[in-house]
Amino acid sequence: MIIKKIPTCQEVKYLEFPDLIFGISEDGNTYFDATHYILCKGNIKIHSIKDFDIGFYFWKKSICDTYQLGMSDLIVKEETTGHIYIDEALAMLFIAYIDPGFGVYILERISEMLLTGIVLSDTSLLMMVRDRFTNDIITQITTEI
Repeated sequence: MIIKKIPTCQEVKYLEFPDLIFGISEDGNTYFDATHYILCKGNIKIHSIKDFDIGFYFWKKSICDTYQLGMSDLIVKEETTGHIYIDEALAMLFIAYIDPGFGVYILERISEMLLTGIVLSDTSLLMMVRDRFTNDIITQITTEI
């Protein structure tokens, strides 16, 4: 496994996943701290980087082909912390590995997009309702449901 230095890994790209933190390696690649995410959201008795690495080989190969990355650059060990970091292109797949329900949700959204041509997240819908209506109207609507 390649060892890389990733000076800071504190960026939260997805507000729904504040424990999925990203950082940029000295060679400019963006990674997320998979060790940290497993410790926060996973179960160390059933989730491991090794299982993810083996189980999603074909996804990893496709990402390497698509983005012209070397397979050895996808999963690296951080020099200072010893944590395992995974290339950002695998972030959603890793979340689905830790939480299969999220994987099902994502597949449902993709299906919805292919069938209807548009997809809005629950968060987006709630934000649009909040921006459009007053709290009194929202309360009235939800009480009637």
